[in-house]
Amino acid sequence: MSPKETSAESRKSALESDYAALYAVAGLTDALAEALKGALAETQQKASKRLTELQSKRPELSQQAKASAEELRTFVITLPEQFKQLPEATKARIAELQKQANDLLAQATTTYGDFAGRGKQAVDEVRKSAHDGSTKATRTVTPRSSENGPERQDSDQEGPSEEGPSEEGPSEEGPSEEGQS
Repeated sequence: MSPKETSAESRKSALESDYAALYAVAGLTDALAEALKGALAETQQKASKRLTELQSKRPELSQQAKASAEELRTFVITLPEQFKQLPEATKARIAELQKQANDLLAQATTTYGDFAGRGKQAVDEVRKSAHDGSTKATRTVTPRSSENGPERQDSDQEGPSEEGPSEEGPSEEGPSEEGQS
């Protein structure tokens, strides 16, 4: 039996005692202390190993630190000059960006105008086609409507308005020129 294992007799005696709760806390504390001692020993070994590794790299790290310090010193020395040049560099960049913005605005305006002109032309063509188609459809319908009922004089008196085809609807003969474009 190992020193940390309890005998059945010892266990029974502890449980029957008025101090059973105290013994349980003491046993838990002893178990935690043992676990922590093991973890501490393992951590010390890892730390010792890592320290040895770092000490072997010490000359290399020292050289790297010196180089970094020199770069930092050079940067700090040139910093005031960089700040002096900052306004000119900023102004130049702002001017460049303003020129790009103006170019893009001009390009956008031109493109907008191109699309607006193209759209107007398309709308005008559709309106003209609709106007021509409705006039032909009205003339085509007129003779037929005279056969089926009272004669309509609309096509000879007044053409459809500019806004679109007449309210008479499509002709009975089929689609007008509007659908054939």
